[in-house]
Amino acid sequence: MTDTTALPTEGDLLRTELAALGLHAFLSGDRGVTYLITAVDPATPDDETAAYGVQHVLMYAGEQADRPATEHREPWSAHLQGADGDYVATIFDGSPTPLDAADDAALCAREVTAWLRNYLGAAHPERFCTSN
Repeated sequence: MTDTTALPTEGDLLRTELAALGLHAFLSGDRGVTYLITAVDPATPDDETAAYGVQHVLMYAGEQADRPATEHREPWSAHLQGADGDYVATIFDGSPTPLDAADDAALCAREVTAWLRNYLGAAHPERFCTSN
């Protein structure tokens, strides 16, 4: 039996890609489903609890963002939620063609940050500054 505890998860890959683009996301879950969450407003405190109290983005790869990346079978999607947790809009509906876990995470990260950059306009350019 292979020890999967040391393997990166699908969520790990997406969090790394988002961080490279200046966006911090948290692994979270509800009723057995795991996903990543990030607040839309960059002025929101950088913690998971605060992200739930404001408009936020939920990112899913099927129902398990915490499964090993080697088991990646369903594309990432991203959805805008209101501060009340209600669905507002789909930001990214997944790759139309199958991608490996790393490429899919990179695509989702680019789509989410581009959407947020457009949504926020010039109001918060600092959100997407990177040290690269």
